[in-house]
Order: sequence, then structure tokens, then C-alpha cells
Amino acid sequence: MTATPKTAARLFLDALGAGGVDYVFANAGTDFAPILEALLEHESDRVPDFVVCPHENLAVAMAHGFFLASGRAQGVMVHVNVGVANALCGLLNAARDNIPMLFASGRTPITEQGRLGSRDNFIHWGQEMFDQGAMLREFVKWDYELRCPEQTAAAVGRALAIARSEPTGPVYLSLPREVLAATANPETPHAPAAAASPPAPDPAAIDRAAHLIAAAKSPLLITARAGRTARGVAALSTLAEKFAIPVVEAAANYMCLPGDHPMHAGFTPAPYLPDADLIIVVDAPVPWTPSRIGPPEDCPVIQIGPDPLFEPLPFRGFRSDITIKTETAAGLEALLAAVYVSKYLDPPAIDARRKALAPKLATARAKRLAKAATPGAKITHDYASHCLNQALGKDGVLVNERGCLREAMEFTEPGTFFGPTIAGGLGASIGIALGIKLAAPERMVAAALGDGSCIFNNPVACLQTAVARQLPILIVVLNNEAWHSVKASTLQVYPDGATAHSNRPPLTSLAPSPDYAGVAKACGAEGVHVSNPEALQQVLNDAVSMVREQSKAVLVDIAIEMN
Repeated sequence: MTATPKTAARLFLDALGAGGVDYVFANAGTDFAPILEALLEHESDRVPDFVVCPHENLAVAMAHGFFLASGRAQGVMVHVNVGVANALCGLLNAARDNIPMLFASGRTPITEQGRLGSRDNFIHWGQEMFDQGAMLREFVKWDYELRCPEQTAAAVGRALAIARSEPTGPVYLSLPREVLAATANPETPHAPAAAASPPAPDPAAIDRAAHLIAAAKSPLLITARAGRTARGVAALSTLAEKFAIPVVEAAANYMCLPGDHPMHAGFTPAPYLPDADLIIVVDAPVPWTPSRIGPPEDCPVIQIGPDPLFEPLPFRGFRSDITIKTETAAGLEALLAAVYVSKYLDPPAIDARRKALAPKLATARAKRLAKAATPGAKITHDYASHCLNQALGKDGVLVNERGCLREAMEFTEPGTFFGPTIAGGLGASIGIALGIKLAAPERMVAAALGDGSCIFNNPVACLQTAVARQLPILIVVLNNEAWHSVKASTLQVYPDGATAHSNRPPLTSLAPSPDYAGVAKACGAEGVHVSNPEALQQVLNDAVSMVREQSKAVLVDIAIEMN
């Protein structure tokens, strides 16, 4: 008996499942009709779970977070051009953080009549574009529009392979409705495509870099993303410890070096750059800000990572005397081994550097943390950050979106801190936290964000999803009723200008503040407001206990006064 030919929609689901995709985070529209039919008809146990996301930015953020916790690329599907438009901010974040995902969207029906799936709604004329992929082509590694159902398996296999190959990142597949509804005859088999093996460090380049490290008297290592994997954290920790190299986490969106490591040098390279005789940049797109400070002209710079030149960035003028393209952990391990055998290695000099550096770094760390732990008459930004750090404990996971002050906190375990990408696309942290919780339900996960960022996050959509999918997380809103970053950036340009003397500069106020705790309650979560510094630590401790023990999503709205 001949099997009934499958539609492209069913082949799409088959290929996703066979490709190891667990979830598709979806925001549906008229283009999803063949997908809905296929989901109801499908017999395979390997079909991904489609997660309803009431906003497209949330869908991308959840795929982003799921990868951070699991290392597995997931799928996203949205509604034609309008859905793509809503997802662009999240896609830019994913692109700049090299997060692999298969981002798919429908495409408005091409034909006006005559085919199953042809246009049958007035919006189908308004939603057609000359080149829908142009909207996001700069944010994806690859894009393609499916043209016939026989291509489906091969297209999905190719998309996933490209997304998962270093440097990893999102890819885009456009799915016209008539193609999704059409049957493949004869049916084409699944066409798997393995991701390319990661780039291995070039031995000659590693040797040159190792000799520079061994001979350096005042080396400095700057990183933003060495902590993407636990292996990377371990390799960096060993390299820094064995050779007494101070490490700065500059605009880091991962915990790269444990905060209690003796060579942790904080979060700005400014104090160390003038005296450095070697800079090692490890997967850091912006290691310093040239308009403010930079290394000496005769200081060599090594740049290392899966994309050490950060090719998708249109302009980036940081010096690089030795550029090593490699998976980060493998590159650090290779450097470690090569420095050990370098003829320039001077163990007594390294011991002397360690003895001089370690006490200074420990004192600076203690002062920084002690300042944050001191309450004032009102809740300050750094005190709120400290209290949340204490409530989460060593194993809690924090997704920080310009909410907490990183320098007021200490993280010691890999995979416990995720900061914003250099794209700065606000509106991602709650969705990322939900994605992490979905991938690691046993973890205590929190999102910290300012009140402006909370609005960008579409909190109703996020809270509804947290409750509907039973994903208990903690959401902490550090609420100063303002976009403080707008004022801060203005002061950087005009430090003595009118803004410096204004209590409420234009275009910064978000007063009066919505009742964020009330919004949480309306969505079926718990919400609480706190403004008393003496009560803050207990409120946060109780909120963490409620998330852990009662499996309930909780939002804590903290009234803060900026430092």
C-alpha cells in the first residue's frame, strides 16, 4: 500500500524533530494553517513541542535562554512580515551573542487563487513584501525561502548545520503558505547535515602568543565571553592562576572567571591598560573604549575566539598583532600548554607578580563588595544588587538586563550569570530567564531589569507564559521611574552641561510608575512592592523561597534611588 504523501508542513516538523529541536517558540497567524493541521495529524514522537508565545520578542528570547542553559539550538516561528518585525530586536541580540536558532516565519500567500493556501484574507495583499528576508538578513548567517515541498528536509538540515557551526548564530527560513500546504510527491527523505567541526587553534600562532605571554612582565587578559561554557571558565581560571595574569570581565555577558579568583581584576580595564606590556583579548568584542583609554602604542595585542575579528560588526578598529580563530576553551587550553614549555617562561618572575597582585586585587574586591552591602536611608542600586545576590546564593541563575550592578555582585559558578549582549536590545531578560527555566527546571532562575526594560519586555506576555507553562522564575524590577541610561549617556558627552544640573532631564521620566506587582497578580503570579532598605533582604529571601518551594512566579518591584 502506498503511503499518503506528506505536506511540506509535516515534512518540516519531521525534519525539526530529526534535527534535535526540542521546542519551537511560536506566535501564530494565518500562515500557520498547514502547521496546525500537521501538528494534529502527526504520528511521530519526535515532533518538537510548540510553545505559545504571546509576543515575538518573547519567542526569540526563550530560544536564546534555552540554548544558554542546554547548548542545544531551538526553533522559533512567527507570522509573516509583521511577526518578523516584532522579533528583530531579539534576533539582533541573538546575532551579537552568537546564539544558534532556526528562526522561521510564514510568508503571505504568493497566489491570489487556484492553489490550496492561496490568498483568502485582505491582509494577504498588505503583508506581501518584495524581499521579506531583507528585514533581517544582517542579523542571520543564512536565509532562504522554501520554494517546493521536496526541499523541506534538506533546507531544515542545512539551516540547523549552519546555525550550529562556529561562529554560531541564527538562521532564517521563510515558508510561503501554499508551499507548506503542498505535498511532496515523491516524498524526499530527511537530509541531515552535520555542523562543521569548530576551528582548531593554529599551533604556530599559539606558540607565538605563548612566547609573548611567558615573556610579559605586566600582562592583562580581557574577556567578555570566555565563560560561555564551563570548560572555558576552567581553562581561563587555570591560565590566570598558573601565570598570574589579571583578568578583567569587560562588558561581559557571562560569568567568565569566578569572582573570588585571586586574579579577578574587576570589570573595567582602565586601571591596568597604561602599564600593560601585553593584552590578551579573549572573545571580547569591545575590550576597551578607545575614545577614553587604550593600551600603550608599543603594547602587543593578542585576540582569540571563534570570530576574533567580529566580522559581522561593520567597523571595529581594535589592534590585533596575533589573531587566533578557535573555539575559545580549546584555544585557552592550547595556550596554557604552550606557555608551560616556552623558553621565555620565568617562574620566579611569575611568583613575584602573583605576590604583588593578589593582595591588591583582594583588597579592591573586598572594598567593592563591602560598599554594596551597606544600606542607606533609601534602597540604592548597588544595595539592591547585593541583596539579590545574597538571596540567590551560589547556585542561583541571574539574567541581568541593565538591572543589577555587576560590580556589586559576585558569581563563582559557571552558568550563573548572563548579562545583556552588546546589541543592547532591551526586552529580552524575562524571556531568556523563562527559556533557561524550561531547559533546566531544577535551577533557581531570576531576571533583573530596570523599570524601562520591564516595559520593553512586554511583561503581560511574559507573565502569562510563565504561568501557562508553569515556569516559576523571579522577576526583580529595580524601579527608579526613569531611563537612567539616557541621562548617563548624556553626561558622558556633556559632563558639565545642563543635564548635570537637572534632577529630571527631558526624555528620561517614566513617572508615574505602573503597579508592576499588580500586573503580576493579574496574570496569576505573585507580586510585591518594597521601598524600605531594612526590609529588602527578607522580601527577596521570601520571594526566592516562594519560587523554589511553591513553584510560583514572583515579581518584586523595588523602589530605588540611583547611586
